[in-house]
Amino acid sequence: MAARSRDALARHPRVPRAAKAAVAAVLAWLAVQPLGGAADEYPYYAPLGAVIAVSATVADSVRASVQGVAAILLGAALAVGAGAVVPTVPGLAVVVFLGTLVAGWWRLGEMGSWAPVSALFVLIIGSSGLAEYVTGYVLLTGLGAAVGVLVNTVFPPMPLAPGDRELTEVREALAAQLDDLAGGLRHEQLPNRSAWLERHHDIRPQARAMGLLVARSAQVRRVNWRARRWQDHADRQAEHARALERLSLVVDDLAGLLVRRENADLATVALGPRLRGPAATAMEAVAGMLRDHDAGDDPPSSKAVDEAERAVERLMDAVTERMRAGSTDVLEAGAIVTALRQLVATA
Repeated sequence: MAARSRDALARHPRVPRAAKAAVAAVLAWLAVQPLGGAADEYPYYAPLGAVIAVSATVADSVRASVQGVAAILLGAALAVGAGAVVPTVPGLAVVVFLGTLVAGWWRLGEMGSWAPVSALFVLIIGSSGLAEYVTGYVLLTGLGAAVGVLVNTVFPPMPLAPGDRELTEVREALAAQLDDLAGGLRHEQLPNRSAWLERHHDIRPQARAMGLLVARSAQVRRVNWRARRWQDHADRQAEHARALERLSLVVDDLAGLLVRRENADLATVALGPRLRGPAATAMEAVAGMLRDHDAGDDPPSSKAVDEAERAVERLMDAVTERMRAGSTDVLEAGAIVTALRQLVATA
């Protein structure tokens, strides 16, 4: 049951965040009910601030709250200034124009979009009682944001299940690339360059995703009382992510080598008929080893690793035999063996 729940969260990582946002919105609404004054007229701004504050990590929650309130203040200031010097209709154009420019300020981050929204609210809704509205808007939103931060602190996210799932998906993508390359080598007729390019997957996005995962894993632990409990798991996850970054580059280079040096358009190829079979077998064995890996905890089984190692060594023996037969054009074949050995060692 616990494993099934973790898998469900991995598939839908926004569910716990949505639940916390809902709880924070309700608590913020209840918190402003007894206050009176602006809270009686505009109580909905407190839940708005709470929703703004509930982010993926506790540190992000605090940052989003500060940036959101700052954007709202700047937007309100623009509306007050515009309302003092121009009529409402041209004032709309002025505050939207200036607010959109302010939204691009890097210090406001993703919360910058609230600047033009705040300016519109203040200019239109608050025109009858500007000072009271601006004060209520900013204070109530800030109070709601504080509630959101509190909820996020009490129930801090530890998005390890989504990270595990992402690692598994990247391993599957790498394994699929190796299987596709092996399929090309086993094809009755050697693929030409364009056919190889169709088999060459773009795995660079996966490599970038792994880099983001490492950074996210470190960030999640900040201001998070649950981090110590999951420290070992998070460390393993970061280690696996770094390994997959390296593997992604190796597999991409391997695919590129076959595209360039083992295609039907060339008179002399890297492997040739005698080495294609052992190379395909080795790639399939390494792909199986990658799929055998449990991203959360366990390394590949010894059986899967042994099979991959034996397959790579058989390819090396075939390359050595080719050298003994007098062939000197084995540089690319040796590079393929080296790449596969690196995959086995790193995985």
